[in-house]
Parts: sequence; structure tokens; C-alpha cells
Amino acid sequence: CSNNMNYTRGSAFQANLDAILSSLPDAAAASSGFAENTTGAAAPDKAYGLAQCRGDVGASDCRSCLNDTAHEMASACPGQKNAMLIYEGCMLRYSNASFFGDPYTSNPIFQLANDENVTQPERFMSLLGVLMSNLTREAAYGSPRRFAAGEVQQTSFVTLYGLAKCTRDTSAANCKLCLAILVDAIPKCCNGKQGGRIFSPICQLRFEIYPFYDALAAQAAMSPAPAPRGGPVNGSDLPGPRNTSKWTCLAFPPPISAIIDQSKLSYVYLRKRAR
Repeated sequence: CSNNMNYTRGSAFQANLDAILSSLPDAAAASSGFAENTTGAAAPDKAYGLAQCRGDVGASDCRSCLNDTAHEMASACPGQKNAMLIYEGCMLRYSNASFFGDPYTSNPIFQLANDENVTQPERFMSLLGVLMSNLTREAAYGSPRRFAAGEVQQTSFVTLYGLAKCTRDTSAANCKLCLAILVDAIPKCCNGKQGGRIFSPICQLRFEIYPFYDALAAQAAMSPAPAPRGGPVNGSDLPGPRNTSKWTCLAFPPPISAIIDQSKLSYVYLRKRAR
């Protein structure tokens, strides 16, 4: 949340913001998981909003996730004119100034690392670098949803899974640049770890040694054709199985107005859906 830009309860800006937050979940669910909207005639009452679901999340789960996020915005950032809230399966962002298509080339705003170490860390990090580099190119240039997921075999018993994504208002070049910055940050936060997640306002990446996305839905989201290209079918249409591993949180001062609640990052969406 921004701490220096407040709106007055009952103001025209709040009315415009409420209209955006109520409309974005349905709009995103009906548009393959992405929507942006502007409400209001002019500053300072004009409100801008963006909603996006992860590429492998279906329409009904997308709507549910964004509804939860929109309802929580009021309590998470009361009276704030700029906010960003990230769940496991979706993200929601609003502001009193346009941010659509803005490039972002600064440091990550949040990082999470699994406490558990891998065996053969040198081989693991080498394979991880190749996987994330491939996913970065696919998300930026090959996927209509700015989304890519894939896997690579580390050993006969261990498979490494990765995911990269950008907000869909981001250009291909800015998406690739943003993800490249996050990939470069992996050794600093997650060297030799079994999993990690790194976030910026316009792009995110994640890797694990267990499947955490719907592989079939991911293939469909990555393909410009209406039918999936085929591939592994492990996983479910929920964001991923609950993980019991311990995590270390590495936070960085956010360079823009944003809120990222750690509890939301750790499978709260799956828990809510399970109820």
C-alpha cells in the first residue's frame, strides 16, 4: 500500500474504485484471466485497475480468487490510492494514476526461499538456469498470455518444475527484461534450495521440485492454438498442492506502492478453495 496517498471515505475516487473492484473479477474470468479498467472522468478522482489470474487457473477459480482479493483490498489497504495484492492464483492492482504498460526494471520487491536444500546443488542450479531462461523467452515471446511453465529432470527421482509470467499489458521486451532480472536474483535468494518465488510488480517466477501447476492447462495457455499441444498431465486445476516445507522470507523495500502479504503467498488461495 502507499502510505502517503489517501482518499476520503465517500469521495468520488472511492466510488470509482469500488466500481472497478466489483467489475474486474467477472471481466477477467470472461477474458481468459485478464482485465484492466478505468473509471472516472478526470484526476484526481479517476481510478485505474488491473486483474490477472495465473495462466493455468480456470475461469471459475479465477473469479473466486479475484473476488476474495477485491474484498480484502478494503481491509488490507484502507483509504489508500495505490495498492497491489497477490494471491497464489491471481493478482489485483489499482491506482489513481495509470500504470498500464509501464516498464519495471528495478530489483525484485519480494522473495521467498524454501529452507530445504537439494542434493547435487551445482547440477540443480545449472538445470534451473537453463529452465528459467527457456521459460523467460517463452513467456515473453511465445505465449499469448505472457505465461510459461515447464519441467526438467534432475535425476531419475527428482523433477524440477518452473513457472514464469508477466502481466499481459507488458510488452514482450519489457517482460523478458523483467524476468531476466528475477532470474539473476535466484542465486542470491535461493541458491541450492528446493524451491523459490520472486516477485516484481509486472513479473513473477517460481520453481519447485514438485508439480504446483496444472500441466495440461498450462500447455493450453502457452499455445496460440485453441487446443493444448499435449504434454504431462500431472497436477490439478487448482494452483498446486499444499507444501509443508519450511520457507525463509527475504523482503526488500518495495520501490513502488505495493502490498504483498506473506500469508497470501503461502497457499491461502488453495486453502480457501478447499473449504
